[in-house]
Amino acid sequence: MKFGIIGFGRFGKLWSNALLPYGEVLIYDKQNILNDEMNKFQVATLEKIVKVDILFLMVPISEFENCCHAIKDLIDKNTLVVDCCSVKVHTASVMKRVFQEGQATLPTHPLFGPDSVKRQGLKGQKMVICENKNMNQNEIQFKHILHQMGLKLLITTASEHDKQMAHSQSLVHFIGRGLKALNLHHQELATPDFEALININHMVVHDTWQLFLDMHRYNPYAKSIREKFIDQLSLLDDEINVEKEKINAND
Repeated sequence: MKFGIIGFGRFGKLWSNALLPYGEVLIYDKQNILNDEMNKFQVATLEKIVKVDILFLMVPISEFENCCHAIKDLIDKNTLVVDCCSVKVHTASVMKRVFQEGQATLPTHPLFGPDSVKRQGLKGQKMVICENKNMNQNEIQFKHILHQMGLKLLITTASEHDKQMAHSQSLVHFIGRGLKALNLHHQELATPDFEALININHMVVHDTWQLFLDMHRYNPYAKSIREKFIDQLSLLDDEINVEKEKINAND
């Protein structure tokens, strides 16, 4: 098969290498691509990269719609366009609105990245695939490849995906970014729970600030979860202060 990848960032590089055993990989990015990376992958123009069997869009969420508009008049109807963003309601809506009727599309979300694959390998990692009633041959072949990679496929809807990711991703990144501001570090006097906090911070700081903003701006459920968390922290702080006042009053 012939694969195309638009967006050669950290995950684009990981996914390009994962696909190499299964066919030819073409890459495109607005930024310059290093010479050593050209030895493994074919650098293509935007006009050429859409002439593949499966095209992966690995651009920032905030750039997703612009990317779809850029290729909508170039792409073949049978080319499977795979969205790999970490929000799904927004991207599924964009593809339906921008692409011509009948364009083969598949919203997905790999629940792993370069850091987790480096620690644990690719086999056994999870990948979300949103329900698609009109599968073409390229999608069937793509799912077969995912099984060969050893990935665990989770089938759901775009809305259910975003609801769950508002907790498991948006909230975790929000906490992790907040912990970074405290400048926490490993210390001798530490409980396992404290080490877990540091690990949360370390897990998210390698991701870009743009990704952090986008997962909160474009996930329709992220804001309410974030606000509930902030409210609960304020309530806890209030309860501590009330208890302190009670103790002081009894002294």
